Amino acid sequence: MSNSDITIIDDKNLRGIVAARGRISKSMLEDIIDLIELSSPESVAEDDRRIKEADDTGSWIPFEEVKKRAKKTR
Repeated sequence: MSNSDITIIDDKNLRGIVAARGRISKSMLEDIIDLIELSSPESVAEDDRRIKEADDTGSWIPFEEVKKRAKKTR
């Protein structure tokens, strides 16, 4: 087995990843935390509810319209 500079902890009471600061950037750490938090059943249910609400009210903005608006703000 090869040596790694990332340590994975998975025991009876604790799970996580420990790595040197240079191995995982602050941005990557934030992405990992977002992935975990946004994958909770509550978060998924909230996303589904909001998507259904947007579908029901027709409140989506077509991508072409978003591109037009973005060009105007440049």
